[in-house]
Order: sequence, then C-alpha cells, then structure tokens
Amino acid sequence: EKSPNQPVIVFVSSRRQTRLTALALINFLMLENNTARFVRMTVDEVQSTLAGIEDPHLKHCVQFGIGIHHAGLPESDKAIIEEIFRSGRLQILVATSTLAWGVNFPAHMVVVKGTEFYDAKTKSYVDMPITDVLQMIGRAGRPQFDNEGIAQVLCHEPKKGFYRKFLYDPFPVESALHKQLTEHINAEIVSGTIATRQDAVDYLTWTYLFRRLVKNPSYYGLEDPSPKALTVYLSHLVKK
Repeated sequence: EKSPNQPVIVFVSSRRQTRLTALALINFLMLENNTARFVRMTVDEVQSTLAGIEDPHLKHCVQFGIGIHHAGLPESDKAIIEEIFRSGRLQILVATSTLAWGVNFPAHMVVVKGTEFYDAKTKSYVDMPITDVLQMIGRAGRPQFDNEGIAQVLCHEPKKGFYRKFLYDPFPVESALHKQLTEHINAEIVSGTIATRQDAVDYLTWTYLFRRLVKNPSYYGLEDPSPKALTVYLSHLVKK
C-alpha cells in the first residue's frame, strides 16, 4: 500500500530468510489471485532474464517480480538482479544486510524484517549492530526520483520503544575522558587537586564520564551499573 509501484527492498537476517520471505510474498500473490502484481517486465523480457539466471530459487521468484540477493548467489546472478532492480524492471528485492553496505542501491521503501540474527559463536540470536540498521533504512528514498523515502523496522514488542527513541531522538554525547585520562590526571596532580589514588577516583565521580557511565554503562564496557561495580571500574581506570 505504501509503495504500490515503486521499488522496495526487504532486508532479512540470513540467506535462508531471503528464500522464505520471497516465497511468502509469492504465496500472498497466489492467495490474492494476482501473481502479476509486482511484475514490471514484458513476457519476452522475463524469459530473456530467466535464461541468464543459474540459481533455481531466484529463477522461480523473478517470474513474480521478486528478486533475492545474498553472498551465496553466483556473481552473474547478482549482476542481473542488480541491473533489473536499478532499471525498475524488478519491484521487490529481498536481501541480506550485506547489500546495505555494498553497492549503492536506493529504493522508495525499505523494510527491515527483524533486528536479530543467529550468531553461530554464541548459538543464540543477538541484536543487529545499530549501524547496520541505520545503513539499511538509509537506503530508503531515491534522490533523483523521490521527495521522501519510507522505512519500516519490524522488531519484537519490547524493543519498539528503543528503536522509536533511537530513530527520533538525537544521539547522546558520550564521554571520551577514559581515552585521554593520563593527561588529565597528571594535570590535576600538578595543580594539587589529586594526591592519592582515592583522590583520583573521587575526582572522576565529578566528571561527565561518570554521569554517562551511570546512564549508558554498556557503551563503556560495563555490564553491571551498581555503585560497587562503578567504583571498581573507576579504580581500574586510575590504576591503568
């Protein structure tokens, strides 16, 4: 409804999800009895395009005006999909997040289908880096064609508040004091403000770094924001 004729990119978390999502869209078209809804090519153009595609899943999807894009596709298939999407002959493209960091691929609308991915190292689902999410939604809007772009982020209910706040509120300014602490501590020692290690820890509790540690501990690598953990963290900084 929000992009009936303009190009759309649906970002998913894995290669498998590109196929499953594309097939779900095809099933939706069949239920609507309107399988040509997303087709933007003539019959001859479709046949010519299919003749150059190797991947059977991709070949099946392109017939319905839906493409898939991930690192496992042959380079020739990716080149074909990129070309017909750019030219407007493919309306829907289901892709992994790697596409957001690769070729310049703007679309009128972007859908981020989930903000988690399976991490084989931890054997669990983890949140996508926020930079990846920003990069994906940044593909919404084509400067040469659109006055605006549309981006939708689909996520679990508990995370809606976080993404809403993140997308609409300005970034907080974080402290970089811990990266240049030696110079500051030395300056305070020379001025007589700091004479002992405890003085240095007390000094840090009056800084902006301490305020941000309390508000956003994970940014500084602190998992436990309890007063005791904060004191240990500051002591460690001073000791280093």
